[in-house]
Amino acid sequence: MNAINLAMKQRHWVMACFALVILCIHIGEIRRTIHFVEKDQTHRSDLIQTLVQSNVVRTLNILGTSLNSEATNANRPNVGGVYYQPTRPFSNSDIQGIAERFNISTSSPQFLAMKNGKTTLWGFNFNHPKPHINLIAGLVSQRTSLYHEANVDLQHYFPEINGTANTLLFIRDNQHQYFMPSGEKINLDLSNTHALQPPEDTAFYVNKVELLDVIFFQLNNDNSRYFHLVEVPLPQLRATLFIFDNMTSSVAEIKGVIQSFVEVIALLGIGYVLLIAFSHYQYRTSIALESDALTGLKNRSYLESANSRIRDAGTSKNNRCIGVIAIDLDHFKLINDNYGHHIGDNVLVRVSEILLENVRNNDECYRIGGDEFIVILKTESQSDIIKLADRIRDKIAYDPQLRSMIKGGVSASLGLVDLSTGQSIEEAIISADEMLYQAKNQGRNLVQSSLI
Repeated sequence: MNAINLAMKQRHWVMACFALVILCIHIGEIRRTIHFVEKDQTHRSDLIQTLVQSNVVRTLNILGTSLNSEATNANRPNVGGVYYQPTRPFSNSDIQGIAERFNISTSSPQFLAMKNGKTTLWGFNFNHPKPHINLIAGLVSQRTSLYHEANVDLQHYFPEINGTANTLLFIRDNQHQYFMPSGEKINLDLSNTHALQPPEDTAFYVNKVELLDVIFFQLNNDNSRYFHLVEVPLPQLRATLFIFDNMTSSVAEIKGVIQSFVEVIALLGIGYVLLIAFSHYQYRTSIALESDALTGLKNRSYLESANSRIRDAGTSKNNRCIGVIAIDLDHFKLINDNYGHHIGDNVLVRVSEILLENVRNNDECYRIGGDEFIVILKTESQSDIIKLADRIRDKIAYDPQLRSMIKGGVSASLGLVDLSTGQSIEEAIISADEMLYQAKNQGRNLVQSSLI
């Protein structure tokens, strides 16, 4: 039994170590995937910011060049412009109109500079009611009443937003209004990224999603696509460009490793449950094979391995002597004949209970057949072996339950030997049987010992 318990514990440890290794591998895979996605997000953010800002600078340079060519804008793709130099000085309404067009204050340093000479202004122009956005550059001089504007239609500058686009663009002006490149105004709250119930004319609203501490965004409760938000400041235009970069494939990869991890945990859990069930089955089977079905005591098969257990236990201060007691009930055949086998079985069960009640936990009790019992006990001295044998004989003879079953009660003859002399269990049992037969020959209900 000890060997079986040890094997079961070893199996559990092996299973635990195997599960730990597998979990560590998958946790490492999850960490690597998260690291890769975060690194990819950073790389894409840097790349997008660099491309957008360089593109804006290049476009502004084109517009700046166009300001100095009065009628050559037609030669520049997608660049339009107006040239205006009235015969009268700018009126206050002209000045206010220019300020509103570039969305700046008339008291700003850029605007005040045009009183002394030419000033270049940059900005977005949002035309309503028909949605339309121009990236505009203006060359203004209040002194000479000069106004020259060049512009780029963002409908041609940025890709259109559609259901299949990998990148979605939004523009926020310095008044925190959000627009699509088409010029359509949208209701968008990126400060808390909670989904808003949009007005009827609103195109998009945003939901924030965290997946293993990696932040993604979904638009319009579209659960099929995930985006990474890249914020590109455009200080020249007093605006910010928000780019939603489609990273659905990265989310699918993260979900894949998470699903694999969950499946591995489930499989390990099932495996562990099966291992526990098998261990319990094996334990119950071993108990059944090593135990007497009627009394629950150990049987002859288990007795055959007693030598190795005693050898492994060795001798200690409290186990200096190892005694073997052979027990046989007196006239048990008459009990079966006179009272029936069911009463005889009850007698055997009660005798087994008496044995277990009077020995220690580390002592071993066996039923080796019929009404024959063996007790292997470990004590400090030989006198303890004799005392226990006498106590067992006395308990059997005067047990109230046995007396209620059998008129006059039940008696037993006992023979005992000391195993400390170097005998094997088999040899000790033979010697104990000889002592047992001497007790029967001398009148039964006796303890016969080879101990001095």
